[in-house]
Amino acid sequence: MARMRILGRFGGEAGRPRRPEREAEIREHLANERTLLAWVRTGVGLISLGFVVERAGALAAVAGAEGASDVFGLALVALGCLTLVVGTAQYFRNRSMIREGVFASRAAPYMVVVAGSLLLAAAFAVYVLL
Repeated sequence: MARMRILGRFGGEAGRPRRPEREAEIREHLANERTLLAWVRTGVGLISLGFVVERAGALAAVAGAEGASDVFGLALVALGCLTLVVGTAQYFRNRSMIREGVFASRAAPYMVVVAGSLLLAAAFAVYVLL
């Protein structure tokens, strides 16, 4: 009896009847949530890196060195926040499209984050080389 309850709870034979017509939609929603979590992980990583870069610059300033790490740290934090905003907007957009049964991919939100990352990397490379 207990085994049947456990199987029922985890989708075994004693569970609720399956609705195959909804399984694809459920998988799409779960994939959308995983994608949001990837955006959040990336944004939080960029924000954390920005704080580390800024703090490293503060420590270097105490030692008498000059640098622009505070600018690069702030830029990383801003890029991380932008990543969180873009990822969240994409999540809600995709969620509504999944519910409506349509999908139209847009590259613009991704390109904004990629362009920001490339600009920041180029600025850092120029700073290091000069």
